[in-house]
Amino acid sequence: MNLSSVIDITVSLTFIYLVLSLVAAEIQEIFATIFEWRAKHLKESIAHLLGEENSAGELTQKLYSNPLIQCLNQKAKSRAKSTGPSYISAPIFAVALLDLLEEIGSDNQNTIEQIIINIKTSGLPIGLQNSLIALAKRARSEKQQTEKQIQKLQQEIATWFDKSMERASGVYKRNAKGIAAIISLVLAISANVDTIHIVSTLSKDRELRSAIDRVTEQVFISNPDAISCLNLAEDRLDRANCLTPIKSSIDLVFEDFSPLPIGWNFSHPGKKQLNPFNLTNLSKIIIGWLISAIAISMGAPFWFGVLNKVINIRYTGAKPSDG
Repeated sequence: MNLSSVIDITVSLTFIYLVLSLVAAEIQEIFATIFEWRAKHLKESIAHLLGEENSAGELTQKLYSNPLIQCLNQKAKSRAKSTGPSYISAPIFAVALLDLLEEIGSDNQNTIEQIIINIKTSGLPIGLQNSLIALAKRARSEKQQTEKQIQKLQQEIATWFDKSMERASGVYKRNAKGIAAIISLVLAISANVDTIHIVSTLSKDRELRSAIDRVTEQVFISNPDAISCLNLAEDRLDRANCLTPIKSSIDLVFEDFSPLPIGWNFSHPGKKQLNPFNLTNLSKIIIGWLISAIAISMGAPFWFGVLNKVINIRYTGAKPSDG
């Protein structure tokens, strides 16, 4: 097998991983939307921030009943019961928390001193009281008018919330990676994505490699800005948005595309990979599924970047002759 064939196989395999990673991401997004994973995680994180064991706590429920937060929950209009918004900005949280303090306090919050008194007599969890009092004293230390001090307190609460949500976001990302790995494994098995079988098929079928190469080139030609978008993306959501046009391109080119070396033949489920049926072939297919699951879980942005590098390597030198 010459270098040109190796590159062709690499391009084809990487493109298959890209396609399947997009499918896995779509499945995960559907589950996240249906089960409101982001909203539930946010609510639990806020509950812990308020010193409560879970999101069913009284403080959390009162905070979420604030009109500023209620208006963020668009799903509440279409669903009988909704967890809440999947995102709350730090300034809105700060205002809602100050409103909550005024609601449960005995005095109006016209000064920082009154706010501190309200906090001490509010019956809030001790940890939350200590945090809020520290933030209030930090705001009071500024030699400013009362209105400016309260604005400063709002900023301090917003910053405190942002830092807490950064830690919560890290937990959510770790959980999301675990879910992605499970989805990838299920997808690899259910769609019979066996990397060992795919490589074997691609190495023998030049026409299939050429067909996948043509599809890959069409996708790249129709999305020239995807790489620069990925390089500038700041988080996972931005990177996913960069690949939104890629999904449309793949859908269009696959209308006339020959089947990929994946999937099950339900009339003869093990005809290709498990013929003959023995421990060696069974081990190969299991290993192939595991390799595919790991690859798919790495995500579409990763594989699109790899694909871009491999294609650049291919065209760095002279184009190989057909002979």
